[in-house]
Amino acid sequence: MKYLEYLDGSFDAKTGEFDTEKAKKNIFDRKEKINILLMGASGVGKSSLVNSFFGIDIAKTGDGVPQTQHLEKFVYEDKGLILWDTKGIEAADYQSTLADLRNALDNAKAEAISTKSVDGLPHIAWLCIKETSKRIEEREIELVQLVSEYNIPVIVVFTQTQYQSGDVFVEEAKNIFDSNGCSTAIKNRYARVNSVSYEMGPATFPVSGLDILFELTEMAFPEGSRNAKNAFDKAQAVNAEKKLAAILDSCSTKIHIASAAAGTAGASPIPGSDAPIIAAIQSTLIYTINSEFELDEDLKNSAAIAAGILGVTALAQVGKAVVSNLLKFIPGAGTLVGGAISATTAIALTEAVGHAYVKTLSSYYDRKELKVILPENTKKIIDTFAAIFNPLKKSS
Repeated sequence: MKYLEYLDGSFDAKTGEFDTEKAKKNIFDRKEKINILLMGASGVGKSSLVNSFFGIDIAKTGDGVPQTQHLEKFVYEDKGLILWDTKGIEAADYQSTLADLRNALDNAKAEAISTKSVDGLPHIAWLCIKETSKRIEEREIELVQLVSEYNIPVIVVFTQTQYQSGDVFVEEAKNIFDSNGCSTAIKNRYARVNSVSYEMGPATFPVSGLDILFELTEMAFPEGSRNAKNAFDKAQAVNAEKKLAAILDSCSTKIHIASAAAGTAGASPIPGSDAPIIAAIQSTLIYTINSEFELDEDLKNSAAIAAGILGVTALAQVGKAVVSNLLKFIPGAGTLVGGAISATTAIALTEAVGHAYVKTLSSYYDRKELKVILPENTKKIIDTFAAIFNPLKKSS
């Protein structure tokens, strides 16, 4: 990828201005996304399931974006997560909901064909059924039959599971779905989940089953859905090790892309033009890594961190990418006052910046909370980065 394509309008070469908001929008547009279709009647526990599984509070996000009267989308940019939530399926005229869902899927399919991207299509469907209801409705069978036409894998999620006392109903439900031609879509993917603990009479039922739902969903992704699966692993808040591994894998790819873009800037024939462009590329990379670690909203001082990091590497950026005559030294390149940065140096430096910043954030990753918890003092973050970066710059 060439640097103009990578920066995509976020950097003005004439003024040296770097537009962070434009850069962040570009980052979200490029981020791997997971679309999950949530199906089920009101009151079955869809919100509680989403909150527990993804570590978000859907009640605090405000209303989603209505697609139709019976379908709403919730977009979580920091997670690359898009939830399609069906409405009104419990109503007597639930056929309207089915019709709206079919139209939405047809439109998404048409867009996917025209854009050659499946980011807008549901990758997975969760059908939520309250186990305590002890019944399978015709609408639930029809929902599975409908999404199976679009080859969307389905996981049936029994909420408020009662363990042994619900065993008979769960087996009956499996037989009902199988006898109605739903086995191809479901493929024996049934999860019994308690998103929150609850009491029923003298018994208390603890949180359980989220790990099973995670495993079943992971296995449901068809071949060719690596990006969506990776996005799912990053978005979930159930398996800390899988989450971190997916983040690191994605960051590695993003670093290589940014480094290649920096290399094209380093090869620029315009004297003195490469340094500010490379600074803008590395700033974008820092914001990209923040996004991979879901720090978009939490990291209010990200601009100060970007400036501090580029200061450590000798490329400063505070609102503007600094022109080359302010550069004193770039590791491995010698004194560069007024000089050009070679493509090899630009690539090596950008790789080192990216990997050092990833290691910095990883050092603050809390496996219990499944997120990065940064110190309030920005200087501590920069010092950690410098300690990791300096050995890397020598090797590069």
